[in-house]
Amino acid sequence: MDLSAENLFSAGKLVGHLSYVLLVLSMMMRSMTWLRVIAISAGVTSGTYGYFGLNDPVTVFWETVFVLTNLVQLVIIVFENRKRALSEEERIVVNALLPKADMRAVRRILKLGVMREVPPETVLIKQGEMVPELIVMTRGAVQVEKDGRIIGACGEGDFLGEMSFLSGEPATATVMVTNPAHYMSFERSRFRVFLDRNPDIRHTVEASFNRNLMAKLVRTSHAVGGGGKQ
Repeated sequence: MDLSAENLFSAGKLVGHLSYVLLVLSMMMRSMTWLRVIAISAGVTSGTYGYFGLNDPVTVFWETVFVLTNLVQLVIIVFENRKRALSEEERIVVNALLPKADMRAVRRILKLGVMREVPPETVLIKQGEMVPELIVMTRGAVQVEKDGRIIGACGEGDFLGEMSFLSGEPATATVMVTNPAHYMSFERSRFRVFLDRNPDIRHTVEASFNRNLMAKLVRTSHAVGGGGKQ
């Protein structure tokens, strides 16, 4: 077998190399839509090379199967993306958890959540107790207390209970509703199982936790700094 550079990269074999480059590129896509589109391009390129360059019916047959399979999956993705439009509050949850995510992943996440509405003075989380659910605020406001002292406030798009969710430890603060609030809750153990089974989504969600935590810390420091100047 001639594995020389001249033979491997001859003009006639460039199409074959291109098909593999596209296949590798498709595996790097985080968006399932783009993964399918590029995979289809790779299959078409490889099938064309198999037909004209190799005269290999086996390659042509299996690349055709590969392309058709990905076409079906792409149609399913497009169909799901055109389903019922997300409500305003669902969009808040999506922007908080999975910004720029594929709609298929978004809908899988939303199926796990439950929208709730609670009145003022409802205690959502108690300091020192385990937090049974992850909360994403969609409307209203809550205040955060530690050892009886108010240390911050949260509102639309903020997470509640994310540190306990990540660490498995009891809550370090109490969270109480101050205005009529809406939020989506995710049962802790079920949501953790889902994320463990979908590592790409888990990485995105954890990055969202970190961004929101930083934003809350900045707000808290500004509030403390402003209070000290008065």
